[in-house]
Amino acid sequence: MLRNQIPIDKVIASFLNMETRTVHSLFRFRCPVCGNFHTGVNPKTNLARCFDCRKNFNPIDMVMVAAKSSFIEAVDFLEDKMNQ
Repeated sequence: MLRNQIPIDKVIASFLNMETRTVHSLFRFRCPVCGNFHTGVNPKTNLARCFDCRKNFNPIDMVMVAAKSSFIEAVDFLEDKMNQ
């Protein structure tokens, strides 16, 4: 399944070039919904979460929200990135 094949932190930092920070050795990103950095990623589940707006993201969701794209466009975007 595509959403589990691409690490969420790679989608955030490399594919979407979102603003990121490392705080106390934890990877943080600017939430594309609320703009805050009270975020986290879980490599085991490959999910990201914003603790302020309480939005959860998988890699496809993240592309859809950050790039303002449809589901199909997000899947195509991730497939293209995987094949590079």
